[in-house]
Order: sequence, then structure tokens, then C-alpha cells
Amino acid sequence: MHKANVNYGDDPGPITSARQAAEALFAPKPEAEEQPLSGPGQPVVPRRPRVLPALSPAAIRRESIDMTAPPKQLAAPDIPAKKSAHVRTLLKYGMTASQVAEVYGVPVETIARILRKV
Repeated sequence: MHKANVNYGDDPGPITSARQAAEALFAPKPEAEEQPLSGPGQPVVPRRPRVLPALSPAAIRRESIDMTAPPKQLAAPDIPAKKSAHVRTLLKYGMTASQVAEVYGVPVETIARILRKV
């Protein structure tokens, strides 16, 4: 049993304020007063543009790199024996040896060594 109108006793305040709020939402908006076209003797007032000005691009920072230092040779991690089947599968399905080496983070020679161990 659902009542659509809830009776708040003798106080019509909540219903009246809700009705006024709803009427205010759907009331016609007051039209903005348009400036009439200027006559021949009146000065022309320029309109403000409605677009934001373009910002200047940020400056590009360039860092110099010291190329005289030799690259550090890190010991290449070894691929575990149980992953060699996975390496072969990747190669069988179309990856190149260099792509597989990049996935595992090892040199290409390591992949070639795994392939020779057949």
C-alpha cells in the first residue's frame, strides 16, 4: 500500500517549497539584452573574444650526454633450462631471435646457444 501524497500534518511548507523549486527550474530564462546595432553617430564597441589565447610552447630541455665513457658491461643473466622450451616455442611461432633476446633481457648469442643444445 503506497501513498503518493505524504501528509505532513497541517504544515504545507515542504510541498510548497518543493513546488517553487521545480517551477524555478522550468521557468523561462530571461533573455540577455542584446546591444542594438550602433548608429552612424555612435562609437563601435569591440566584442571580447570568446576563445582562450594560445599559450607559447614550453621550452625544450636538452641534456648533454658524455659519450667518452665506455658503456658498462653487465653480466648477462642466464635463461633457466626449464625456459628453453618456451624460447623455442616463441621462435617457432614467428618471433626473431633478437626479439626473444629482448624479452628475456639477454644477448642474442644466449638464444643461439639455447637453440644449439637440441
